[in-house]
Amino acid sequence: MLVMGFLVAGCALIWSVAWHLQHKPPIVVRAAPSLKETALAYYGVPEISYDQIAFFLNGSLPLLYEADEAGHRLLPLAQGLVAPEIYTEAERRLTRSAQLVSANRVTQSLTLTSVSDVVADAPSRRAAAYVRGYLTVTVRNAEAEFFPWRGQVLLEVNPIGRLNPWPFYLLRFEDRTGPLAPEWDQSHDNRQWLEP
Repeated sequence: MLVMGFLVAGCALIWSVAWHLQHKPPIVVRAAPSLKETALAYYGVPEISYDQIAFFLNGSLPLLYEADEAGHRLLPLAQGLVAPEIYTEAERRLTRSAQLVSANRVTQSLTLTSVSDVVADAPSRRAAAYVRGYLTVTVRNAEAEFFPWRGQVLLEVNPIGRLNPWPFYLLRFEDRTGPLAPEWDQSHDNRQWLEP
């Protein structure tokens, strides 16, 4: 009888506790963020970074001009970084002068000196920039000439992934080389490039 009394009392206690707990608000315990969420929070950039734009332009624009007597071997590296129209135009330009370049052992390279007037529009995920530099042309590995170069670019933010490590994609590009290039410094307008 004594054991039966303990069992009934224990059962009654459990039922009364369960009855009281059903009216108690639940407690939410937030778990720590997962490794993936932590990485996204650390590497995710809420705004368009000037450093990333400058790094991308220094890595992609020279590929559109690099040529030597063996051809334009670095141009295929620009595929996927620039719009197909820009790539086709660069290939056409470099192929058109290939015989002259080979005959005179010409090398050509673009060096960027500054990226300025960066205008970003976070909602459309686009940015425009004005780029200064110079084009170096060497003839017969002896005579080097330097030409002023200017470029205006429109970039679109690109999600970084396994297939594409670059944070941008070059949508639109316009350039000037030679004596007319420095005149463009005063008349360019990046804001109009952001307009749809």
